Amino acid sequence: MAGKKDAPKRTNVQARDTAGQGAIPQPPHLGIRIESFWKMILMLAGTLVLMSLIHAPIDQWYLAFVCLVPWLIVIGATAIAKRVYVASWFLGFAYFLINMYWMETPTGMGYVALSAYLACYFPLAACPIRHAVRRRRFPLGVAVPLVWIGVEFARGLVISGFPWFFLGHSQYATLPMIQISDLVGAYGVSFVIAAVNGAIADFVIARYGDVQQQFAASQQRRANRSLAFAATLVVLTLGYGFFRLSQDTITKGPRIALLQQYYPNFTERKATQGEAGPFEKKRAYFAMMAEARGANPDLYLFPESAWYMYLNPEFRELDTSLSQFKRMETRVLFSQECFNDFQRWSTVTDSHIVVGSTSRNPTPLSLRQSEVLYNSAYHFKPTGELPNRHDKVHPVLFGERVPFRYGRMRFLYLWLNSLSPFGTTGYEYSLTPGDEVQVFDMERDGETYRFGVPICYEDVMPYVCRRMAWDRDEKRKRVDFLLNISNDGWFGRRNEQEQHFAICTFRAVENRVGIARTVNTGVSGFIDPVGRSYGKIPVGKVDFVVDHVKMDSRTSLYSRMGDLFAILCSAVAVLLYGDYIGVRMRSSGEED
Repeated sequence: MAGKKDAPKRTNVQARDTAGQGAIPQPPHLGIRIESFWKMILMLAGTLVLMSLIHAPIDQWYLAFVCLVPWLIVIGATAIAKRVYVASWFLGFAYFLINMYWMETPTGMGYVALSAYLACYFPLAACPIRHAVRRRRFPLGVAVPLVWIGVEFARGLVISGFPWFFLGHSQYATLPMIQISDLVGAYGVSFVIAAVNGAIADFVIARYGDVQQQFAASQQRRANRSLAFAATLVVLTLGYGFFRLSQDTITKGPRIALLQQYYPNFTERKATQGEAGPFEKKRAYFAMMAEARGANPDLYLFPESAWYMYLNPEFRELDTSLSQFKRMETRVLFSQECFNDFQRWSTVTDSHIVVGSTSRNPTPLSLRQSEVLYNSAYHFKPTGELPNRHDKVHPVLFGERVPFRYGRMRFLYLWLNSLSPFGTTGYEYSLTPGDEVQVFDMERDGETYRFGVPICYEDVMPYVCRRMAWDRDEKRKRVDFLLNISNDGWFGRRNEQEQHFAICTFRAVENRVGIARTVNTGVSGFIDPVGRSYGKIPVGKVDFVVDHVKMDSRTSLYSRMGDLFAILCSAVAVLLYGDYIGVRMRSSGEED
């Protein structure tokens, strides 16, 4: 009895193999076996701390290359699989609660719910990684980047997508590292970082693992291959980056005036008391335009929500003598005034203006809704013609659009709408997405420039900016630069604004276009086609800056191919997960 009690516990895999052919099994715990719950928690806390330091504005970018290592060791070495997956979810939940705390300002309930949802991607990644390294003996340096990019890609698409806090985003200021984005997008940068994390974890396991002598050599070989793979990726990435940075392809475009005031937004009515009204905001912005005029800008760029106005003709031309429109008379007159002042300024100063405005189309005869709303960008030209318009094609879920508005699930929409800060009184604030991205053009000094206007989080979505930058039919670059207008005033003076600017950097490199962006409370500034920022106006500062937006004669593979690389990684991750399910079914669900 004493001998049996003291005998080492064998895993189910070992027991089956011993009972079968009698061969000595390869240890699934890789030579490091974590039995202690608190040791596992301590290692996960290490990943939590390291991951929380890598993104803007803290910017400890170098920690990104080791931040996953403790978690990866837990994945491969923890004895109980269920414990790994549960702990991984809590790791993700804590990570998003800590790093996405700026979301609490506009919606506390939404902040917790979104954090809980995003946390699911941690165990979703842990499962195929654990399977690949323990059962299929993949090097972590190979398995981790394939699975991690697949999970990042899914997170950027599912439920409208939230492509925030990608590993690669930590490198936005490390210019040689991010140049590969013009080949494989920001996902490629994440791939390299994840491979380095996996290789270091492989090295730690091989160096400190306690395995049987006949398996030690194979484990060391696996670690060596992993380190060689990661090192090759880093060398190739930096080599390509320095090569791209050395090319002389960037020229100056038109001079753009970025106009930034500081008018925060609030979801609670009490907080809006004493807030500046649209008349006051309009006066402040036009005074700033007058000040910026001395720098002779070719274009004035306003933020997404400078003030409430409706510039579309369907609203401006409403007959307010009719009873159904009488209550809108003040807003109609004010919108007409804004439209006329923009057009007059553009004509008198011989300059272009791009401004964000809601487009409001009353539909009194419709049984589906009383009005249709769009989030729009308007381009006023000095010729005095009617402005061009781009309607946002990707409204933010719940922030701008509540799902299930039409059809049999409308009851669910009404309930969700009532839970939102804007719909508590029954108001249906949902925006209608635009049908297609629009490309504007402007003539200056005999040159014609083309540009797109991604609105707010459209610059976070890589596929939206790619649609603006690349003509799929003619297979050519369709814009010279992008103008991003955004409203980050919902988040106070927190980390969101710097993180948003950092993510926008990748859109410039991916498509080799310069970007000028104006945000109502900051951060405003310019980004050149290699990701270098200049002319930044920090959060909370009332100021303007006038400078040339940069243009690049190069095209990019990413613009042509899109997210093919991320899709392939996702396919491998799915295959690994399918293989995991098949093995579990054949082994009757026994512990792995």
